[in-house]
Amino acid sequence: MHWTTLSESDRARIGRWQKWMLALAFVCEMFLAADWYAFAAVIPWISQTLNLNPEQAGLAQGIFAVTVGIGMVAWSPLSRNMSARSLLLIGLVGTGIGMVLQVFVQSYAQLLALRLIIGFFDAAIFIGNMKLIFGWFPQWRRGAVVGMILAAYSLAITMDFAMGIPLTLATSWRHFFAVLAAGTLIVAVLDAIFVKAGPAEIGYAGFAWENEPARAHLPVTEIFKSKWIAVGGLGIAACTFALSGTATWVVPAFITVQHMPPASGAIIGTVMGLSQVLFLIIGGYMADNMGKTFMIKLSALLATLTAILFLTSTVYEMSFLALVAYAALSGLAVLGGGAIFSLMSEKYPDTLAPAAIGYSEVFGILASFAAPWSMGAIIHATGGSFPAAFVLFAAVEAGFLVLLLVLARDTTRMPSAVTAAE
Repeated sequence: MHWTTLSESDRARIGRWQKWMLALAFVCEMFLAADWYAFAAVIPWISQTLNLNPEQAGLAQGIFAVTVGIGMVAWSPLSRNMSARSLLLIGLVGTGIGMVLQVFVQSYAQLLALRLIIGFFDAAIFIGNMKLIFGWFPQWRRGAVVGMILAAYSLAITMDFAMGIPLTLATSWRHFFAVLAAGTLIVAVLDAIFVKAGPAEIGYAGFAWENEPARAHLPVTEIFKSKWIAVGGLGIAACTFALSGTATWVVPAFITVQHMPPASGAIIGTVMGLSQVLFLIIGGYMADNMGKTFMIKLSALLATLTAILFLTSTVYEMSFLALVAYAALSGLAVLGGGAIFSLMSEKYPDTLAPAAIGYSEVFGILASFAAPWSMGAIIHATGGSFPAAFVLFAAVEAGFLVLLLVLARDTTRMPSAVTAAE
């Protein structure tokens, strides 16, 4: 049973389900990212409560990525035999309970322990989301759809700053965390009720998207027999290093170097997040109509330029409007996000694609850990030098760009990377 063989009414019904499943995936991704970056949005206030220095604060933000990476390795092979619904439920319930406990932390050690626990369950949400999307959308639409899902990630970071800072100023950061915990658990309930894996689960037995080759169930080890796992991983790392570095240290840098009022951090954080949302959506559509490897390399170049741009803001005095303009351009660093995941689903069969993306995400997770921690360590070691931290930011992005220029060759005429046993 293929899309082209269905009646118009059946296509319309599947189309409606696609919209609902995309909406649920969007919300799941929002809470995944909101729980991850809530700490980054309110670092000054948590640091004051728990007496954290910049290096400790950077580690607390970055350490989340350690168990997200472990979770990606753990959940990726399991995803082959687990439904999207099961992965999402486990992830959302585990994360929600962890967020509830995080409301009551009294020490730095407790904060680190809970962020490590939450990170492991967050990974299940991500892989479950990818499996849900691949079940509901054909290959030729995945660039745009995944771009939207990644835009939800950035929108959540936007909301962390836009809502988290005012709520923290009005009450406390503990109230902010409590709101996120409640929202995460509510989304878990919605997923338990509504999630379906694909058209086959709503009455279209044996459904497959036309023009997709029926590839055999290959072992997970096949993922590592091609360069695409490295290309995808490095592309993700370039994006996430930029995202994590800017989300954690741009607002503190503007407050310290440009003497921006702390309350204005909500404006800067919101503009940065909306910029990422915009460019991820644009990039997703570009990925479906342009070369995906080209988009990945372009994104790495733009991430390098973005890092250099923010470096200048730590050196020269600027007006607040200039700072807002810089924030508005920050989303260029993640333009190729949709292209990366679309490329992975193109190079690997659907039975392996969620696992391949999970493994490639480990590169990005490591970058998410390295960016806030290394930049915070430099700021602490140099007595508060934000320029030194942003020099590191630019140098790392330049390194990713060089590696991708070597590895991500345009091979559109070549067959998919994993074709054995077809």
